[in-house]
Amino acid sequence: MTNSQSFARMQYFLREIGQGPKGKRDLTREEAREALSLIIGQEVARAQMGGFLLIQRFKGESPAELYGFTEAVRDGANLIHPKVEGLLDVGSPYDGRKRSIVVSPASSIVAAACGVPVVMHGEKGLGPKHGVPVGDVLEALGLDVDAQPDAVQRSIEEHGFGYMHSARFVPSVYALADLREEIALRSCLSTIEKIYNLAGADYSIIGLTHLPYMNKMMTAATNMGFKRILIVQGIEGNEDVPTSRPCRAFLWERREPGTENPEPADDGMAGATEFRIDAAEYGLQPATKEEMSAGDSEENAVIALRVLDGQPGGHRDLVLLNAGIRIWLAERTPTIQDGVAKAREAIDSGTAKAKLEVLRTP
Repeated sequence: MTNSQSFARMQYFLREIGQGPKGKRDLTREEAREALSLIIGQEVARAQMGGFLLIQRFKGESPAELYGFTEAVRDGANLIHPKVEGLLDVGSPYDGRKRSIVVSPASSIVAAACGVPVVMHGEKGLGPKHGVPVGDVLEALGLDVDAQPDAVQRSIEEHGFGYMHSARFVPSVYALADLREEIALRSCLSTIEKIYNLAGADYSIIGLTHLPYMNKMMTAATNMGFKRILIVQGIEGNEDVPTSRPCRAFLWERREPGTENPEPADDGMAGATEFRIDAAEYGLQPATKEEMSAGDSEENAVIALRVLDGQPGGHRDLVLLNAGIRIWLAERTPTIQDGVAKAREAIDSGTAKAKLEVLRTP
């Protein structure tokens, strides 16, 4: 496609989605895939790129559009295929969090120590939030967060844990960082980076801020090859479940393993179960307001180290709950309660701290 053809094609997409409440329409999955491919390939004018992302935000992406956008990213991504059973993908928002502790890195390391292979992914310095992302905490803990795809795959296979740096795995999307900064709002890219499953994982845990978005995100995620997905309304809309309040959660399980729908269903919640996760049911103490707050990545890493060293308190119970959820989600235990017990044993025995030391080894 020539530059003039790409320009005209994007004009067409902009007209279709931007005609106002009565004239607009959702793109088909194939059209969405093509449109985002033009943007990722930077084949169209910068104004068209920003305009498309903003109009989609205000229109509201359909499940089919999210699915198509995800396929566009996967088309140009460096995919990996770790030879492990039951890989868990942790879908953290790439722009991090600003007001609260980042529990996910420590919880994921504990889960890995309990036999759950885990892959995390993210990027540095992304807006609009510009918070503390999981990768910065892992880096502060001494892990390599800029490894090449083959090294990440090897780490998952050998040590049960890997971190995918967006710049290494989806460089064309990373190249849009300045554009994302310019539009100053979250776009579809912020949604699909949680679910695009670049490592072929079987399980996924995802955080969600706005419940009305649940159907769309769940529908798109169910077409990414996962067999079990948990979406939680966690801390700051992240995948970390709090101990200070009950947390809404939605579990989807594939009814026929190995099959995928050719198009997303209209109702992404079909087959999903809603429930609440209440830390009090597992004998865990609620974190105080002071324990819930945290500073930069270094402070979050210090907290994680204290927990892995066995220090009791609210931080430990936050990690126990979230590690237990991961262990249960990946079907290593029949209940979250059993997952919490398994996580407690891994910390108390030193197995979790030993896992961190292995991951720190070059």
